[in-house]
Amino acid sequence: MLCYYVTALKFLSPAADPPVPWQRVVSSAGKISSRGPGTDGAQLQREALEAEDVEVRVSRMNELLVDLAAYGWFPVPGTMGLGAS
Repeated sequence: MLCYYVTALKFLSPAADPPVPWQRVVSSAGKISSRGPGTDGAQLQREALEAEDVEVRVSRMNELLVDLAAYGWFPVPGTMGLGAS
């Protein structure tokens, strides 16, 4: 499952079990960040997700998108092990 809780991730304990894999973090719209011109981070993330059988599509604006309705992770509030920060 994919997590778009980027802000919440900074409060997640480093000892969280299991840890959240970097490739599973996308925007709340399901968009994979471009990481700027001349970088291949978005493509690496796409390849890592596709290796996990997550479908990544290319939008008309040439953005890499994941369908959060199909692949999203929406934990019940209060069920994540949050660390003190």
